[in-house]
Amino acid sequence: MIAIDLDDSLLDDNLTISQENKQAVRRAIEEGVIVTIATGRMFKSALPYVQQLGIDAPVITYQGALVVNALSRNVLLHCPVPLDLSREIIRESKKNNIHLQVYIDDEYYFEQHNKYSDLYFKVSGIPGKAVGSLEDFLVKEPTKLIMIDEPENILKWMEHYKEKYKGKLQVTISKAHYLEFTNIEATKGNAVRYLADMYGIKREEVIAIGDSFNDIPMLTYAGLGVAMGNAPEIVKSHADYVTYSNNDNGVAHVLEKFVLGGGMPFELCANRRHR
Repeated sequence: MIAIDLDDSLLDDNLTISQENKQAVRRAIEEGVIVTIATGRMFKSALPYVQQLGIDAPVITYQGALVVNALSRNVLLHCPVPLDLSREIIRESKKNNIHLQVYIDDEYYFEQHNKYSDLYFKVSGIPGKAVGSLEDFLVKEPTKLIMIDEPENILKWMEHYKEKYKGKLQVTISKAHYLEFTNIEATKGNAVRYLADMYGIKREEVIAIGDSFNDIPMLTYAGLGVAMGNAPEIVKSHADYVTYSNNDNGVAHVLEKFVLGGGMPFELCANRRHR
């Protein structure tokens, strides 16, 4: 099984899948390999890419908080954020004047439009809804929450909130501007394990490919964890193998080297960690 991150991994900087990456993924599927997407995106934002690739396996979205069958749209796994913690995050973001978005039933909501809601829309392609007071609006446990701010501020907030919600929530950076809050059990690693168990696939038979902090749990779970060439050094340090960048067909390189090309089986990769 192969789990591939979307943004800054499978997608280039123009948010497109190169022909080389597309062909490699399709060939892997044709050869009987289970390929899934593992993304922090909403399901509806990931779906166009899933359809381009012809993926029919369940798709991991919202950092692992929501696993959805790509064909039937049936929800296989959903781990929302507790309502009390969600409201606490809303109050803190308001106090610190940070743009916050909450996600419910594959839609997202914020208090008012601003440059950060515009930034998110440009990347996701999905419009959100301004609803005024989020604390008054929120009556249902959200799938996730995102703070959006300048990258230097996001790093500061990550340290603060990782400590504050230690053992309560997952707090991770998915893109330089995004700090995401999900259920403590909602990680890409746990979601990849869920699918592997569902299919009866051993951990050693899983490849995970990603570039950011939120990808680390699946890189360390997989038999072969692959970091993109454009990944931060801390992410690369958790990987077994580093491929080319997202603008240089890094995903296709991995599939050709370890799955399609008849080269060294990934189980025997010399860079593998001992577990």
